[in-house]
Amino acid sequence: MERLRVACVQWGYRDFSDAADFWQELEWQIRTARVDYSAQLLILPEYVAAGFPQGWPKEAEWLSRLARLASTLQLWIVGGSMPRVAENGLRNRAWVIGPAGESFFQDKLHITPWERDAWNMVGGDGLALIDIGGCKIAVAICYDVEFPEQIRAVADAGAEILCVPYCTDDWHGHHRVTRCAMARAVENTMYIATAGGVGMIRARGGFAHHQAQSVIATPCDIGFPFEGVAARAHAAQAGVIVAELDLELLRSRRQGGTVQPRLNLRRDLFPASCSAGWAQKNC
Repeated sequence: MERLRVACVQWGYRDFSDAADFWQELEWQIRTARVDYSAQLLILPEYVAAGFPQGWPKEAEWLSRLARLASTLQLWIVGGSMPRVAENGLRNRAWVIGPAGESFFQDKLHITPWERDAWNMVGGDGLALIDIGGCKIAVAICYDVEFPEQIRAVADAGAEILCVPYCTDDWHGHHRVTRCAMARAVENTMYIATAGGVGMIRARGGFAHHQAQSVIATPCDIGFPFEGVAARAHAAQAGVIVAELDLELLRSRRQGGTVQPRLNLRRDLFPASCSAGWAQKNC
């Protein structure tokens, strides 16, 4: 694979009138990204189903619907994230579904104070390195992208694209996620695709307001956009952004870029707290 078209859905959070209304909107967004914009990899935001009426979708139905769309459209889908009941509390889980029936999941590792205090949420155990056929991706859910050590570990393991579903209620949170994501693109010579959401939800506590300006970020080196941005959504407006990512360029710059922070890190002075083996072990 030399190029990959990536789409990020900047979701419009709202109180859906019923389940059918939600499923119709979700399918329309995914179909539009694939049919109209030829996306091969699509990313939905964190807590994408927060406006689902009277609870969250059942995980089995969520997976079934995403699998059907991925198969029908021949598309890889990073399905945002939802709370999932675990033995010692809730986990914030993102499912990654492929066109041939592949399924992987990624739990959020670093839990925000609000998630911990309001929901007794607990963190996951490692990062998954996912081969989507000619390219390897990883998923860092929202707060996770603010911790550079784990992103370096999964980049060392071979990840070329980092998908960042996020959900932020104010512009401070949005900029924390986005600026850290763009830094990770430079530090690791990798593409970063963030997908957030906008709008208001009245029926679920903690989800009243949402702010986002999703971005597909690149390294800042010769051949890439000089400011490191391949696509950026309109602020506070629902929609979709698409960018065609040049994987061959990325691979060449990883070996011969103007600077190579990941390779040039003084690991004799700053030994990695988690290695490439840690990421691979937790795939």
